[in-house]
Amino acid sequence: MNDDTAFERATRELMELGSDRTPGTTIDAVLLAVRTTPQERDLRIPWRNAPMSNPMRLVAAIAIIVVAGVAAFNLFGSSPGVGGASTPSPTASPSAPASSPSTGPTPSPYSINTTTWTTYTSARYGFSIGHPADWFVHTTATRDWTFPADATVDMKSTALETFVSPDSSIAAAAWSVAVQPGTTLDTWLQAYCPLAESPAPSDCATMPGRTVAASMDGHAGSLVRFTEDTQAFFLVNDRIYVVAIWQSEDFIPGGVSRLLEAYLSTMHLLPGGPAPSGTSPSPS
Repeated sequence: MNDDTAFERATRELMELGSDRTPGTTIDAVLLAVRTTPQERDLRIPWRNAPMSNPMRLVAAIAIIVVAGVAAFNLFGSSPGVGGASTPSPTASPSAPASSPSTGPTPSPYSINTTTWTTYTSARYGFSIGHPADWFVHTTATRDWTFPADATVDMKSTALETFVSPDSSIAAAAWSVAVQPGTTLDTWLQAYCPLAESPAPSDCATMPGRTVAASMDGHAGSLVRFTEDTQAFFLVNDRIYVVAIWQSEDFIPGGVSRLLEAYLSTMHLLPGGPAPSGTSPSPS
């Protein structure tokens, strides 16, 4: 094989494969051909390249491209994604596990379940009322409650239906009293509150934020927070019905008022009303 044939084959491989994938032997052949091509030099004039034929110009241009390409490849390396090793994509960090779905609204820590309460019936005062199953009946009323004589009497009065907690730290009581026809709940409370708040008399109307609306067996009434107890009052058919919790408002979490409202939710008036005054029916 002559030199011209080897040169042509090397040139063809260079054009087909490209400068970055041409075998080293092919590049060497091209460079050798350039270096060994005879050139004429006239020493009488400043040095310059002698005129080249078209094939020789092509060879020279290819050689320059090859040399420049190799030098650039060695200097900068191959570009990512173009023949070179691609830069690895950052590994996505695992997502935080999703929180467990809510199972519904959380019940209030102060919710009171009255479905297990025991029902107590007072024939004397004409109502039934529930109390916690572990509370005991402390006092069964043996006489009628009267106003104003019993307004200042505490939970030990024998005119009250009284229930006491297992540790005896808190008590609930209920009773009722007949009033004159035409009496309103507000006018009765104006007379009752100063006595009930003794020894520091106070009118219910002057207790801002301490008197709120209440409900019992479908009847509207008022709940009053006194200093040492909380009581609820209802006027139905010329009779005042009262339920009280003997303990300060902040004695239990959520407030004593919440416990009193639980008692009221279990209270129902008897169809026949209270027993005739002066009798002493046994409670059931």
